[in-house]
Order: sequence, then C-alpha cells, then structure tokens
Amino acid sequence: MPAVVPPVETVLEPRAPEPRIDIYAEHAKWMALAGGGRFDEAIELCLATIASPDTNFVASLFLGHAYAQTGRPAQAQRHLQAAVVLNRDDYYANLLLANAESALGNRHEAILHYMRCCRLPVESIVEPFEAAMKLAKEHPESDDGVALSALFDELLARGKLPEPMALQFLFFWRRDADLAQRLVPGGESGEPKPSFRRIHSVEAWALGNGLPYVRLGEPASIRLVAPTEAYADDPQEKHVLASEPYIAEIRDATVVGNSSLVYVGDHDVLSDVVAHAQYGNQVSLEYDKTVLAQRPDALLLSPLAEPAHLAEGVMLAGLASNAYGHWFAEFLPKLRHFEKHPRFQGLPIIVDAGMPPSHFDFLAALVGNPLHRLESGAALSVGCLHLAPTTTFFPVELFRDHTVPPEHQASWTAEAMRYIKEGVARNHSPSDRRARRLFLSRKNSSWRILRNEGQIIEALQDLGFETIFLEDYDFARQVRTFGEAEIIVAPNGSALNSLIFASTEVKALILGQQNSFNWGGWLGPILDLGFKPEFMEGEATESTSFKHSDYVVPADRVRAKVLAMLGS
Repeated sequence: MPAVVPPVETVLEPRAPEPRIDIYAEHAKWMALAGGGRFDEAIELCLATIASPDTNFVASLFLGHAYAQTGRPAQAQRHLQAAVVLNRDDYYANLLLANAESALGNRHEAILHYMRCCRLPVESIVEPFEAAMKLAKEHPESDDGVALSALFDELLARGKLPEPMALQFLFFWRRDADLAQRLVPGGESGEPKPSFRRIHSVEAWALGNGLPYVRLGEPASIRLVAPTEAYADDPQEKHVLASEPYIAEIRDATVVGNSSLVYVGDHDVLSDVVAHAQYGNQVSLEYDKTVLAQRPDALLLSPLAEPAHLAEGVMLAGLASNAYGHWFAEFLPKLRHFEKHPRFQGLPIIVDAGMPPSHFDFLAALVGNPLHRLESGAALSVGCLHLAPTTTFFPVELFRDHTVPPEHQASWTAEAMRYIKEGVARNHSPSDRRARRLFLSRKNSSWRILRNEGQIIEALQDLGFETIFLEDYDFARQVRTFGEAEIIVAPNGSALNSLIFASTEVKALILGQQNSFNWGGWLGPILDLGFKPEFMEGEATESTSFKHSDYVVPADRVRAKVLAMLGS
C-alpha cells in the first residue's frame, strides 16, 4: 500500500495592496497633454496608468475622445462603446460614440445615439439633433426617419428646438402643411418670416402665367476638346448643345443682392439652373446666403428685407458675380441676348454693388446702359424684370458626390467669346507690341494652387518671364497686358479667359492636374477663335476627382516645354 503523501500547504507571500489611483488627478494629466495637441502621449500615459481602461468610465471616455480627435474612429468606437455600457446616460459619451459611428458609416447606430442624447436632461440638444437630421434627411420615410420625426414632435412640444431648426426639419421631412402653418405671418413681433417656395424654370413660369417669353433661335452646338498634352494629334472631340437662347419678362419679381434666385408671388422662385430637368437636383446652393435649406422641388429661404423698388430692369446680378470666371462666362454673355430687345439701350442693368471695379469696366466696354447697383443681401422689387439664360447649364457649385459629366458642367461658346472680344476691341485697340513673356500667378488664390509655382517661376526667370498678378490690374491694363504677350505660361484658372484679348499667334502653356473637368468646353471655343494653347498635366495633391485640388508640375518639364515652344 503506497504511502499517503500529505497535502502541501501553500504559503502566500505577503503583497502590498495596489495603490489607489486618483482617477481625476490622472485625467487632468491626460487632458493637459491633449490640450497641447499631444494626444498620442496622452493615450500612452492613460494606458500605462489604467490596466483595464474599458472597465473604467473616465479612462474609456478619454481614450474615445483622444482617438476621435486624431482621426481614428474605429479605436474611438471601441472605447466609447465601453464607456456607454458603464454609464448609459452620459451625454458626452453618447455624443462621441454617435460621431464615431457616423465617421465609420454606421448611420443607424449613429442616429440611435444622437437620439439618446436628445432625451437626456441637458441644456441644449441642438448639436445631436442636427447631426441626426443630417444623417436621416435623405430617407425620412425610413424607420430611423420615422423615429426621428416622433422625437421631433416630442422635443418641439417641450420647447427644446430653436425655430430655424424646426423649420428645416419640417422642410426636409416634407411636412409642408405643418411648415406652412408655422410660416403664417402674425404675432406681436411683426418680424418677417422665412418663405417656403417651389422651384420653376423661367420658361415654365413665363408661359404658365402668360408672360412674354421670346425664343431667339436654336441652341448653339459647342465643340468640346479634351485638353490633354497630345490633344492636337488626338483631339477627343465631342459636341454638346448650349442653352436655348431667350429673353423673358417677369412681372412683379423680387431679387436679392448676390443671389441668382428670382422671387415671384408668395410661394415660388425661379432658377433655370436649379430647375434643370436632368441635373438641377445636383446643384448646391450652399454659398447663397438667402438659402436656409434646399431640396429638389423647393427652397426654404431667409426672410426678405424691405425691398426698394425699380419699375423695370435687366437682371445681371447673381451668385458669384464677383468672381471673374463667372462674370466673364456666366453673366456678360447674356448681354448679347438682351440686346435683341427693342428697348434694351434704355433699360437699367441690375448688378451687384460689391463686384471688383474691373467688372464694371468690362460692362461699360460692352454696353452703355445705366446701372442699378444692388448691395449684398438687399432686396429689390422690380415691376418688369428682364431675364436671359446662361450659355449652358452653369452651376456655381455641385454636390460633392454629383454625377454630372464634365461636358455638362458649364461650357463657353465661340459666339459668346467673340461677342466679348469684339466689344472690348471697339474701345481698346489691340497692341502692336507683342514681346512680353508672362507667367500668371495663382499664388493669391485659395484653391487649385500650383504648389511648386515658385520653382517654376525661378526656372523661367532667365528666359525673360515676368510674374504678374492679374487681380491687381485694372481692366485696361489687363486687356493691354494680354495684347502685348508673346508667350503666356499659366496655371489653369479664370484669368485665362482674358486670352481672347491676346493675338491668336500668342504661345500659351496651361498647367493643370490630370483631370481637366469642364476645360474641354473652354478649349473647343478657344480653338474656334484661332488660338492654339498647349497643356501640361501635373499631379494632384488630393483626389483627382476634386476639381479644386492643388497640384504639382515638375519645373524642369515646364522649362523644357517652354524652350521648345520658343524654338530654342
């Protein structure tokens, strides 16, 4: 019989108790680092201090915040989910988790946490409700949209939503009867209210109301040539139709400075671009300060100021009229239509007062009409407003995920360019001296920057190039400068519209990123006028699908190309 082995008694070594951590003192250290932008150090310190951060609300919430601030939503989500489990009704934890879910594309989960924020006893729920509204507004009929609509009614009854947000919600959820009821004038304040207006084209409104609408012929055919480096040998041509030319008279209309919208009646607004049958729903009006919200069929518009009155006028004011590219290509070509009106010369032209002086000089070089200058945001009631179309569908801005093909994103016509060229030449004769070598700088622009412009300027300096900033020149000097050019090197930009004031013999090298967007609709008409610019493609520093991406073109390539163009 084997001997019985007595059990071994385990003797535990005495251990010092873990020191208690003052979590709030530690949190202050993390926040101090984060406050100085040292988020990674703060994260490391937190993880070194708290062994299991996702069992500690303060630690998990901080890590979620820190990862979110450094653009790591997946890591933020993991810690914030733990924080919400530990403290379900913490407003900040739910808000941060909703933001992380939204960044990860988890729309449903984000909406749920935003809605939870809205039901918590906090002073303001504007931020989470607005975020939920943005996520759900494209599909208000979905389960999430219906749930948010019920929450909206609850919050509105409790006075938790500001009036502008309430109006936007009713607008996007197409609760138009409720919206109209809230917009009924009245009350002691007498304050003007926003307006809910349906969108119409000028043609539909004029013909539907028996107003003069005169067609001026067939739409022009526009030649589009993709501006590649080899376009001369492989032109890749297309043709598109311009807008149908017309002149129309709209009675009792109202316009607002720096907006292209035309207000008619109490419930309607005219805009050919937003009413465009094919692409109008992809036009963004985010830069129009009169627009509070937009959807494909209607706009929610800011209250109108008390309007001044003008008996009759020609509409040449509008959004982006202060930008040279739009003034040149969108606004001035309308004059050739207006001139078909038998009384045009005596009609005042409505323009935006804040445009650069050179824009007024351009206008004066083409026509001699009196001007009515409209200040930004000011309203003007016009008894008879004369309207004409843009050359093509001409949006100022499209939604970022739009599907409008480049050939339909605004083009020019040779006819429109020739109208401006010949009109200006009547008062500004072309120069006989054509020896200047010009580099047109875009250094002062805020988008589509040629990042290595300085290197290119330096590479061309010994070839006699002078760098000019066209925005500093008055109108006469701009026209004269182009007329004196032997060769022009320029990043792509609106200044190149002034190429029409140069000799058709001018040598021009245009620099841009790989994707040419709607520049084919500029090149085709320029070729029709007899110019032969060349192009050089660089590399976009952002997505090549982003029209305003900055880019880089190697300076040595530019110099070699210029030498070849000069025959050196």
